[in-house]
Amino acid sequence: MIRRLALLPLLAACDPSPMTPDRAARACQAEVRQADGISGNVGAGVSNDGPVATGNITITNRVLNPQAPEDFLADCIARRTAGRPAPTTFGISLGDSRR
Repeated sequence: MIRRLALLPLLAACDPSPMTPDRAARACQAEVRQADGISGNVGAGVSNDGPVATGNITITNRVLNPQAPEDFLADCIARRTAGRPAPTTFGISLGDSRR
């Protein structure tokens, strides 16, 4: 019985803390780039083997119903603080690397 009571503080530490608006805003920052359904990046550099170029583009179903980044962020924060799951999205990501 005493052993079980000794484990109680460890179990209490595993309890997830509630999502605050500040934590939700930080977590939503990565999703904001997909607010309009299109995102991508381009990179260039030099390696031991010569010049290197990379790039990719991602297009999701949000392109059919784009949102302003501010509106998307507000919706994301409200969803996360309420504990609702992220909406299902689908899309395609294309990328390449050239030397």
